[in-house]
Amino acid sequence: MFSGSFTFWDSDSYLPHIGTFCDTTENDDLLFNHVSAKGFRGGFCLNSRIPYAPDDFYFCDSDNDIVVLSKAAFYNKSWLLDFCNIKEDVPVPKLIASLFMKEGPSFAERVNGDFAIFICRPGKKEAFLIRDHVGIAPLAYVTEKEALYFSSDIIGLSAVFSEDEALDSEYLLGCFKYIDYRRTPVGKVKKLLPGHYLHFSAGGTTLCSYWNPAKIKIDNKLHYDTVLSDLDSLVRDAVKIRCDKRFTAGAHVSGGLDSGIVSSLARKEYGEQKEFYGFSWSPSEYNPGNAVYDERAMVNETCSYAGISPVFSDMTPDEYLRYVDNFYINQGYFPEEKVTEQASERKVNLLFSGWGGDEFISTGDRGIEIDLLRGLRLYKFFRRNPLRHPRQFIRWISFYIINPFLGILNSATVRSFNDDAFYIKKEFRKSDRKAVRDYYFHHSRHQMHLRLLHFYNLQERCESWSVAGYSKGIEYRYPLLDKRIIEYMLKVPSTVLCEKEGFRPLLRDIGIGILPETVRLQMLKSEPVCWGYVAQMEKTLSATLAKEVNEWRLNKDLSFVDFDLLTDDISRYSEQPGAEYNRVLCRGLIYLRALHVFTKKLRSQASLFPVVSA
Repeated sequence: MFSGSFTFWDSDSYLPHIGTFCDTTENDDLLFNHVSAKGFRGGFCLNSRIPYAPDDFYFCDSDNDIVVLSKAAFYNKSWLLDFCNIKEDVPVPKLIASLFMKEGPSFAERVNGDFAIFICRPGKKEAFLIRDHVGIAPLAYVTEKEALYFSSDIIGLSAVFSEDEALDSEYLLGCFKYIDYRRTPVGKVKKLLPGHYLHFSAGGTTLCSYWNPAKIKIDNKLHYDTVLSDLDSLVRDAVKIRCDKRFTAGAHVSGGLDSGIVSSLARKEYGEQKEFYGFSWSPSEYNPGNAVYDERAMVNETCSYAGISPVFSDMTPDEYLRYVDNFYINQGYFPEEKVTEQASERKVNLLFSGWGGDEFISTGDRGIEIDLLRGLRLYKFFRRNPLRHPRQFIRWISFYIINPFLGILNSATVRSFNDDAFYIKKEFRKSDRKAVRDYYFHHSRHQMHLRLLHFYNLQERCESWSVAGYSKGIEYRYPLLDKRIIEYMLKVPSTVLCEKEGFRPLLRDIGIGILPETVRLQMLKSEPVCWGYVAQMEKTLSATLAKEVNEWRLNKDLSFVDFDLLTDDISRYSEQPGAEYNRVLCRGLIYLRALHVFTKKLRSQASLFPVVSA
């Protein structure tokens, strides 16, 4: 993690300890290293559990002509070294300086990697921020008067600027409805958009795009066998280039295709590693009752087939509450905080994840029917949607074609929206229209892929896991979000995805020989045991949390909550001994507790790290 400030005036503007992440975790494994140059003050946080050195974060040439501060993993580093005619391996920040001097900020388009980069040219009185194509590495900034402030810890930067600012209620409401996930807790703190760079100088601030996947055209000459072969090679290479033998690796294993393929391929790359752990959110000890199926059986089969040691969650209600109170770091990914603790206990500091597969390579059905009709591929359309079942046909046509095209949400989704926002005042309940559009409404599969990139849920999770993981000494890798896979899927016509019967055919065929057949052919995607266990813990904690509502009512940052409705429901629920689990109420109590503690902590950090201007 890194942070800093820059001014183009002779007198420095200085923001001490922007990386409040480092100071608030009270973690002995973390050490903040201060660096400076003319007009620039900043630093980076080293974690003793991760094999990084200062040169992996910072470079300044002997003449102070260029300064680079970054958190970057370049997966095509060898090619970039050749491009710069550098004959020996050098740390990434030094390579960044060479690339920048050769091509300016547009060098980023050539990189395949996860990166957040700050570059300043003190002599030219200018600075740049650059973020990777997909937005896996977090990066946020503030421009104020003649100063640029930035950090890869978005919440930490927000805390610094929150003292005299009202917190963004829409950001806080992200637990209860669809919002613009590019928001931060404080309005003046902006996330640098993926695939963009920012130029800051006396002439002003300019935001430029260097990657435009919307320009990628569908290639109707592609056929299934070619696509399968190409993507099989890309997936294998995407995993391989993300392996770093300095680390001890592990992976998420959920029992599904995405995590199963990624974890199995990563295990082969780390064949010399004695134990390769596969971490699951599902509990080790829990009877799911009438669950549709037990995903733990799929986890065990994948792990046994690939030589992975499965690790199931042993999270207790007390731990769950502790994670709820740590929303400041984990941003609501409570089961993942348990994973990071289990990984740290086993000396694992690199985790592979199948995150992002659903949006691209393992896409199932969204947008395909619309493409078949628009292309008059009627044989394939009716083969997928047979008329012999008229009720089902009408239901599918409504769900996959009419509703997305007209922007209509189905009744089940509407009910879910209403339940999630049930304890929010009516004037705050409505979800962000663009976010809803990007996730649910599309006129083609190509547009669906692009809109899911813009929806920002991919980036939001990566941002949260980056900071929370680093605090525990863990790096993440997301092979299925390799930019080459995304670009290739944007070229694939929907007719290719209809060549074979079944759901998610490409990744299922790529999985031949990588996954056991029972897992490869499994059609269910839900994790009923995991979420049943979480629901049980929420119910267990709800009675305790219900006693705190009057304290939450005094929190001005939670003014959007309908506390009268909440207290009425608590009274009704408490009067029914042995009452059934009320998901809406229990989940509401959990996330309101999380937000209450989060806002208090954010406010307390603001006074510790004031902005000091020259």
